[in-house]
Amino acid sequence: MFLRLKSSIKNIANNFLPYEFNLFLKKKKRERKRKKLRFSVHLVDHCNLNCKCCDNFSCIADEKYHDITSIENDFRRICELAKGKLQLIRLSGGEPLLHPKLLNILDITYKYFPKTDIELVTNGILLQKQTDDFWLSLKKNNIKLMITRYPLPPPNKLPYKKIEQSAKHFNVLLKYNDDTAIKQKTMHKMPLDLAGSQNPQESFYLCYKANTCIMLDDGKIYTCATIPYIKYFNKQFKTDIKTCDKDYIDIYKVNNIDEIFDFLCKPMPFCRYCNTKEPKYGIDWSVSNKNISEWI
Repeated sequence: MFLRLKSSIKNIANNFLPYEFNLFLKKKKRERKRKKLRFSVHLVDHCNLNCKCCDNFSCIADEKYHDITSIENDFRRICELAKGKLQLIRLSGGEPLLHPKLLNILDITYKYFPKTDIELVTNGILLQKQTDDFWLSLKKNNIKLMITRYPLPPPNKLPYKKIEQSAKHFNVLLKYNDDTAIKQKTMHKMPLDLAGSQNPQESFYLCYKANTCIMLDDGKIYTCATIPYIKYFNKQFKTDIKTCDKDYIDIYKVNNIDEIFDFLCKPMPFCRYCNTKEPKYGIDWSVSNKNISEWI
């Protein structure tokens, strides 16, 4: 219900408020400097689901398992920079349960961020195959299990009650990352402009991802997942959407966390490729046909 209400409010704001006033409100929000850092990090780029409109491009991504040493180096560096100014870390993908060294990554994450909220975001398909060690690791490292429920048809529909029982048995906090009213995932789409003809400032200010859906990838911080993983879109559809060194900030080249906060609240060149004036919310989940129309 909350997500549908939020979607309705967004539609009202986009369709009925004067454009200039709506842009002003969004501009103030996007430019608000963060006080604490929150970010997601891919453990793998690919997925065992094939979701239409995936904004991480996981349905067309290469099979990619992120290196555990690289993850630890990045976490160590973020820990040095943040000095406690951390709000949330999401271990995601792709499907993170595919990573063969998942339990090691859980240990590493808690090692550097013991006082930070940590969430493992999964579609839940592989949960039934997890051993007791998996559940014990979540408990030991104080990591919340965040499940996104997809409307999978039988016999693939998941036994959520059994999963909830396992979480309760091991005293693991479990939450659902979807529309609680319909108990399933809906999709959204921020259309790509292949020509890059959008005004980058306006695109940034109107974007629901900007300064919110922050990604850490290979030592770099991005304002959203579209930028680091657009390479998979380019490869799949033979397009040439360009990125540059001004689209991210290198965590090994900054002196303090405020430099990251300053970066995150400003537009970047890549924003010219996103048509944030015409987002689409509440799209019924379905399997991807890997057609370019899912993203443009």
